[in-house]
Amino acid sequence: MKKLVVLLLAGGDSPERDVSLTSSRGIAKALRDAGHRVLVADPAQPRGTPTEYDEAIFHGTQIGTEPPRIGDVRDARAAFVRLLSARSDWDFDIVFNGLHGGAGENGSLQAVLDYLGIPYTGSGAAASALAMDKQRSKIIAASAGVPVPHGLHVERSALGVGTLEQQVRESMGLPLVVKPNAQGSSVGLSIVHSYEELDAAARKAFEVDDSILIERYIEGREITQAIVEGAPDLPLLEIKPKSGLYDYQHKYQAGSSEYLCPAPVDEKIAHAVLQSTKRAFAALGLSVYSRLDFRLDPNGKHYLLEANTLPGMTATSLVPKAAATVGISYAELCDRIVRESLARFRS
Repeated sequence: MKKLVVLLLAGGDSPERDVSLTSSRGIAKALRDAGHRVLVADPAQPRGTPTEYDEAIFHGTQIGTEPPRIGDVRDARAAFVRLLSARSDWDFDIVFNGLHGGAGENGSLQAVLDYLGIPYTGSGAAASALAMDKQRSKIIAASAGVPVPHGLHVERSALGVGTLEQQVRESMGLPLVVKPNAQGSSVGLSIVHSYEELDAAARKAFEVDDSILIERYIEGREITQAIVEGAPDLPLLEIKPKSGLYDYQHKYQAGSSEYLCPAPVDEKIAHAVLQSTKRAFAALGLSVYSRLDFRLDPNGKHYLLEANTLPGMTATSLVPKAAATVGISYAELCDRIVRESLARFRS
């Protein structure tokens, strides 16, 4: 098969920057192992032509216990768009979007690439924007028959009105999950066990988003289902944090969580989650690959938490783990994502 020139986007300017750099370092190696030529660029630091010599971009890459704080990024974004517009100076076949969160995942970058006529991996602009908006994506998923937790969508102005606690008391009760409406990696997320904790949890979520979700907390197990188009059905995976919540630290610090794949659940439950995943994937208009996260309650009922259009892609991330169980190596998975994505633009 034809070997391609791939422009890999790594880093970026979201709070998930460190996660992106770690994923992208693995993606770069996997694509090269598959025979492709890989150029790497960091949209947050567009200082020159994308390069195969990416040591400076990936040097010192590691994920800390807290997400990094990001400053003003407008100038860097403008410079990066200018760099993309000059692609004739250093041609490539497709962009591999290794970014996570923010403008890299919410449809903004995808819309720019569409405007410039540049093929890219993963879902399109509209689907990416929809999946990042947890409230809207759950409404659409629910309309397709996918169970979702009951919740409230709250704008920042609600804190000043002083009715937040009253709304929650009337509609849900405790315990609760409070989280940003459009953010990943559990950034800004809190579990609330008393009404006295509610305002502080809301303020924490509002630090990273202009609107938040307050949802009924589903007691039970963390499970996740990946889809890779053109591949066999992947197995359900269970996540078991060593202590407490599956938060940013438990997601990215080695040894903080245990992963069981296939998940030790009844076959009927696994099948029901797979069908919900496929229905949500189709209803949201997702493409090529994605990972959908669920909670499984003690009665065996599952609830969709969110759809990840750019899931973590290190060799030990959840999608590669699931793919490996059906015989798809990490290099083959990255190659498949590139070729399925390119086919979407050529169809």
